[in-house]
Amino acid sequence: MNQKNIEHIALYSLVLVGTLVIGVLARQFVLSKGVDDFSSSVTFFATVIVLMAIYASLQTTFNQFLLPRMEAFLFRFSAFQKMKDNNNAVSVSEDLTIEDSSQATPNVIDPAPTAEETISEPSKYEVMRTNSIAKKNCAIQTKLEKVISYTKQTMVAYMSEEDLNRLCTYVAEYSSGDTLQKISPVKVDSQLKSIDIMHFGWNIGKAFSKKRIHTATFIKNVFAHTLRDLEISTIERKMSHTESVCCIKLDVKIV
Repeated sequence: MNQKNIEHIALYSLVLVGTLVIGVLARQFVLSKGVDDFSSSVTFFATVIVLMAIYASLQTTFNQFLLPRMEAFLFRFSAFQKMKDNNNAVSVSEDLTIEDSSQATPNVIDPAPTAEETISEPSKYEVMRTNSIAKKNCAIQTKLEKVISYTKQTMVAYMSEEDLNRLCTYVAEYSSGDTLQKISPVKVDSQLKSIDIMHFGWNIGKAFSKKRIHTATFIKNVFAHTLRDLEISTIERKMSHTESVCCIKLDVKIV
């Protein structure tokens, strides 16, 4: 029998003794008033029953309504919260000690850990893989940011804000794939010639390590108006050519 059960038995015993004493006193009081023995006995039992009912009602009211509110109020203070945590820790420790002592037997082999117990922490491989992927994604994002910055600095003087924003969106999409699903061609100032657009395409394609044919297709679709007279095969062949007169230089180091 644990300590908690002993405390409950002691409490109920005290309550019972108290109600019996009060019942006896009530019986004696009734007898002193000239009431017969039967009526005084009825008074005794009625007093005991009523007092026990009152106690049960008060205990239920206290446990269900008053105690939770008192605990909620007291646990706002750190001191009471620490006391609760310490009591819970002691209770858990005692339960574990009792369970371990009751189950301890000589020469018993502990069962093998389950899969969930074994995989409690990530393995060294998983940690290395996660770190490697994170570094790779960080490098890709850094490269994209540099190419977008180059695009804005290079093209801002020759495009409207709307077209420049769309161009940056296309460049970001092109960095993760070889082709774009839907393109609305952008327009550039007449100062830029086809060779300038090809130089621009060559520079960003080189930064993204794209094949020439993919870069040629990309700029042909995005700058459809400026490159309307050139075939993709021609763009692919001439995009790395240098000319003396051009606004966008070739082989600009972006990353």
